[in-house]
Amino acid sequence: MQTIKLYIKDWLAIHPYTQQQATDRYFVDLANRLYSTCTIREIPESTKKKLCLYTAAYLEDVISGSGLWQAFIQKHLELYDTSLPFYTIRPDYMKDEINEEDIRFILWNTLEKAPYKHPYINPMDKNIEETAHSFFQILEEEYEMAPANDTLQDFFMGFKGKEDANHKLRWLFGHTYLTEPSVQEYIAQVTETDKFIIPCGPLALFLHEWIDLLAHGATGCWEEIEGLYPAIPEIPDERKERNLHTFQLFTQGTNGARIVYLEGYKELHRFLTQILQWPDDPNHTLPQMKNHQDFIMMVNPEKGILLAKDLCRCISDPLNPMYDAATAAQEAFSLLTVPTKCPPDLMEYLINNHYIPDAQIPGSGEKELVQKNADFIARHSLLYYYRGD
Repeated sequence: MQTIKLYIKDWLAIHPYTQQQATDRYFVDLANRLYSTCTIREIPESTKKKLCLYTAAYLEDVISGSGLWQAFIQKHLELYDTSLPFYTIRPDYMKDEINEEDIRFILWNTLEKAPYKHPYINPMDKNIEETAHSFFQILEEEYEMAPANDTLQDFFMGFKGKEDANHKLRWLFGHTYLTEPSVQEYIAQVTETDKFIIPCGPLALFLHEWIDLLAHGATGCWEEIEGLYPAIPEIPDERKERNLHTFQLFTQGTNGARIVYLEGYKELHRFLTQILQWPDDPNHTLPQMKNHQDFIMMVNPEKGILLAKDLCRCISDPLNPMYDAATAAQEAFSLLTVPTKCPPDLMEYLINNHYIPDAQIPGSGEKELVQKNADFIARHSLLYYYRGD
């Protein structure tokens, strides 16, 4: 006998309407059927329900043509030359239909972003793989019979007035099966304008990037929504000149290198005062940094300088004399997953140059998976801190 754990109200919570549609009962029944076969253990009941609701919503999305899943895999393909992170795409993978790998990712995404304390979820976890297989068998059986939800077809191709547009954007930002996991912890504090500048979803996309994908480039009407397409901030000329001067001093003092690794505050102080020629006073020599063991400084001719601390032992850059593989094995993964620990420009430099080779999923010793998906892991984990300037 099928366990009834999920109700219409649970389903409507991840939909852009409040009144039950003709197809909703079917998908609620499907979610309950999935619940009865879910074998993932030691997770909160609320999270187990989300796994089943989101998987049912994925089928509805594919059947109905709302385009969320297609937008995600299209952007992932554009960024990383494969439709999904982590998983080997089989030859019979069908981009316009349902796939077991898709479900596996949805389960992982939901579990990794679940709002309870847990270690980083290994995407190769056997529980996820087994549950994805059983869920796929059910969805494959239902695929030809599942009813399309006409309300969702081409949902983002237009809108009826500003309020309708904002309603659709609110749903897209934080209430779909793909975007809700990433913002659920702080969605209650997000204002109407915040949602335009905070990235969401597995790829940390801004709302205008989602709309570009979902509207297939036909964004004329959406460009009328104030704030959706924010202007790129201009750097004042005075600051550009100051940053360029700093860049010149920095690279002259490092034989052309745009990055320097400094052990201890004494080296930092020397670099600031002798190389960058900053005044030797507390306002310029950062005395609050005295208790940190090492520092990284990077320079950009337009942006100026960034400073990171206590990371050198994780980084295998040939310019860095402090690299320690044992420390890196324990701590380097956190550079990709802990907000504010590693500035975005430094992270990009490390990922592009493969300078965190010992980063591994905690408790698994899995390094190769991290190396192949480091940029995605950072996007997925850090969101705003990855996309920030």
